[in-house]
Amino acid sequence: MEETADIELPNIGKVHIITNVTMPSLTVFRPPSGRSNKTAVIVVPGGAFRALPWDLDGLETARWLTQHGITAFVLKYRVRPPSPGAPVDRSFDDFARRTQGARDIAVADAEQAMRFVRSHSKQFGIAPDRIGMIGFSAGAMITVIAADASDPSVRPDFAASLYGALLKPSGPSAGAAPLFIVAAQDDPEAPPIRSADMFVRWTNAKVPAELHIYQRGGHGFAFRPHHLPADSWPEALEAWLASRGISAANR
Repeated sequence: MEETADIELPNIGKVHIITNVTMPSLTVFRPPSGRSNKTAVIVVPGGAFRALPWDLDGLETARWLTQHGITAFVLKYRVRPPSPGAPVDRSFDDFARRTQGARDIAVADAEQAMRFVRSHSKQFGIAPDRIGMIGFSAGAMITVIAADASDPSVRPDFAASLYGALLKPSGPSAGAAPLFIVAAQDDPEAPPIRSADMFVRWTNAKVPAELHIYQRGGHGFAFRPHHLPADSWPEALEAWLASRGISAANR
């Protein structure tokens, strides 16, 4: 049974989290009437594969997207809290190894979400070739895997990774989705070098990518302002989307 709680996170503030999710779901948020540009984005929250920061990564992201004419689908993927006595991760690589199974389950949920949204695009009033994905932290790891999926029916048309990583030794393929990448140099949890590595890999594969690493921002800033350099990343995302022909109608 799902569990919810409001917690206070350092440098982030109050966050509403959901955990013990056993049944994945999508919640749709539509732009104001007359503002849709027929683009959609699946939103993949973070939470270390243990919980979902539902308002921070999910609802606040959906609000920004709909204000820009984009239909948002917030994904509640399967997560479970760690069992008592679970080992403590001593490094990012430890975390990557420990969460492999949970990550595989979450990726399956994200890919099924993409398949569902694309196959029901007419119902939602969106274009089947204008469906992207944005992920935060653990959600970014899911998003980057989906962005390089071999099956085009589950691969987004564009993707955005916030303080994420590509946790496989090879890739991407030449057919991978264009990628927008954001990180902070002072991130204590997800090494920004992992974001730089993604940019290099996409560049070597000749797939479009854009990288923004801010000196200060920490981890988990999402769309909340913190009076730090990373606060400006949404404007960079807006410019990137516009460069790809994705901009709000009647703004």
